[in-house]
Amino acid sequence: MFDVRPSHREIDKRIEEAKACLKEKKGLFANPAKAVGELCNLEINDSAEIWQLIKELLEEIGPEDYAGTRPPQKSYEKSISNRELFAFSWRSLRMGKTMYIKFALKEGLYYYVSLHESRAVEQQGDENEMPAMRWGSLREEKNAIHTRS
Repeated sequence: MFDVRPSHREIDKRIEEAKACLKEKKGLFANPAKAVGELCNLEINDSAEIWQLIKELLEEIGPEDYAGTRPPQKSYEKSISNRELFAFSWRSLRMGKTMYIKFALKEGLYYYVSLHESRAVEQQGDENEMPAMRWGSLREEKNAIHTRS
């Protein structure tokens, strides 16, 4: 039998742990040099802004947006060596585009691994061509549609 980790329940738990870490201002960059480039691409000039943004983005994602491997990959970054990586791709209402986020958790700390526009869009061209599973977290947008009906 193959390993189907992480389950929806485990993914949901990791998202909640990530939110709790950031609520307590316990966020670190796994690779600061990489983060600088990604923050520039997101037009974020102050690294302090990133933690609030990530908190907001974590509110948009759910287990259905998990884009990592099963079981999760292990990090090779020195600061989080051998820690599991949790990656998500979803259509972000906050950013107005399909985003990708990857993080690790270690000893009560959130480690920023990656945050950028989803490269799946770049590889596939039109956003409408993305797999349906990538659009699963449009809960707020779906709710807005239902309330307009």
